[in-house]
Amino acid sequence: MNYNADALREASERSGVPFGYLMRLAAAEERDPQDPEGNAVLGKQLTVVFDHYVAKCLAEPDPAAALRRFGFTESAAALDGSQNEI
Repeated sequence: MNYNADALREASERSGVPFGYLMRLAAAEERDPQDPEGNAVLGKQLTVVFDHYVAKCLAEPDPAAALRRFGFTESAAALDGSQNEI
């Protein structure tokens, strides 16, 4: 699906999802000459989603607790130094 910047901005305003996040998801869908069949699109999109949620967690007052809330237990353990969760 190709969306132009105006459509993404409108979707962002309607949904409250950050415009930059939607732009990155749309960019992950763009045709890649090195991957003409688009086999890597899902991986790129998941990377964008993961990055978005990890960044949100790291901006929290207690980043390790926020990571755990989203299920990123190994990242939380690495952040707070407790290796017993890994």
